[in-house]
Amino acid sequence: MFLIDDLLLLPIDGMKFVFRTLAKVAEEQYTDDAPVKERLLELQLRLEAGEVTEKQYVAEEAAILRELREIENRKREMAGVPREDDVRAPFTAKVGEGSGVSLNLGYGEPRKEK
Repeated sequence: MFLIDDLLLLPIDGMKFVFRTLAKVAEEQYTDDAPVKERLLELQLRLEAGEVTEKQYVAEEAAILRELREIENRKREMAGVPREDDVRAPFTAKVGEGSGVSLNLGYGEPRKEK
């Protein structure tokens, strides 16, 4: 009886394996920052070789760094950690006119929506 059950469920188990493998590969590609870092290195080499101007370099570098930040935020979300944008830095300060100084020493406090 168990042999028949195993034979009948074999295609379903096989499909589960395929879907789990596909999900794992997709997750790895979704959070892989190596190709983006390679693009940044190539951009730096193009700047040194004179193929791009400083202005073009700054614009392309900003786009690549945004991509890297987004990948990092995806990794943080998958790990259950708040996004980088949602957490304040350990130390923040404001200097107002005159002697008005404000210093916040709280670590990891979530930002409040305005």
